[in-house]
Amino acid sequence: MQRPYLVAANEGIIPETSGGPIPINDLVVEVFESSEPPMKRRMLNVLFGRAYAIAPADVRKSLLEKLMRPLGALSLITLAGGVFARIGFRGGWPNLSVQLEDVQNVRNSDVIALVDYVQQVSTGTLIEAVRMIESAPAMTGSGAAAVLISIFLKRSIERRKLPRG
Repeated sequence: MQRPYLVAANEGIIPETSGGPIPINDLVVEVFESSEPPMKRRMLNVLFGRAYAIAPADVRKSLLEKLMRPLGALSLITLAGGVFARIGFRGGWPNLSVQLEDVQNVRNSDVIALVDYVQQVSTGTLIEAVRMIESAPAMTGSGAAAVLISIFLKRSIERRKLPRG
């Protein structure tokens, strides 16, 4: 059932009171910003998973390398049934080299688990991953990529505004 104050539109959601469209990406960012930390963390996991799912193989490969690099061997073994450990140990630890064939064996849910763990150990890696996604021409039309870029851009601007001790 549709809410009486909202009308769906192809380019977003239009509140009847304002008459203007709200792009879905802006709405997702707004929901993210108003959420509690555990929900923000889950949303980031899913957004990275979605970006991975729609990315071409070469971007997936680069994204996996970026996200796996800060993790230790035990982390890779315990995550996603060991799929990341098989990738990491094949080339000899710690010389991480993801092959294009590897991306076929990594599911969206595996990437979500990987990002969840990376958030705990290296937020700088997530920033680097977003920058990599942002610079990939194939990702320019991705809604998930646009939301990730918006979230991390807003965070970096807010950090610069903080007074330094």
